[in-house]
Amino acid sequence: MDRQKRLHEIKKRQLTSVMNKTKWEELRRTVAPTFLSDVPCQIKYVLEDTPSPEFLSKTADFSADWDEGFPYPTASIEWMRILPIVKEARGYIIEPEIHDVTDEFHHILRRLKIPFVMEGEIICIFGYVRDTGIFERGEN
Repeated sequence: MDRQKRLHEIKKRQLTSVMNKTKWEELRRTVAPTFLSDVPCQIKYVLEDTPSPEFLSKTADFSADWDEGFPYPTASIEWMRILPIVKEARGYIIEPEIHDVTDEFHHILRRLKIPFVMEGEIICIFGYVRDTGIFERGEN
């Protein structure tokens, strides 16, 4: 039933698929062992109005578990916004050290031939888009 709803919504909004199950799985399998801790991300599903979590920031505690907790089914992902940072714990009282992993993420995405767009310091990977021209306008 959800599949039919998703397909109806995709058709109604005239969305084009950019990613497939294989590409999402390649991304998950590559990112999971690359970073020692999880990278903060925000996911918007085709049938949902708001992304989860609602806001993405360096101070947020939410991050994707790229190994065990990757969102399924991937066919429902409209887009994923990634804040390419890794937090390194330095003790209970001391704030974690934040490492920028933008270059590493860019390398992974280019190697896997996954199109993405930069929104400031945030990497946006699309499952579906209305206009594929967004990838031509962006500086990857």
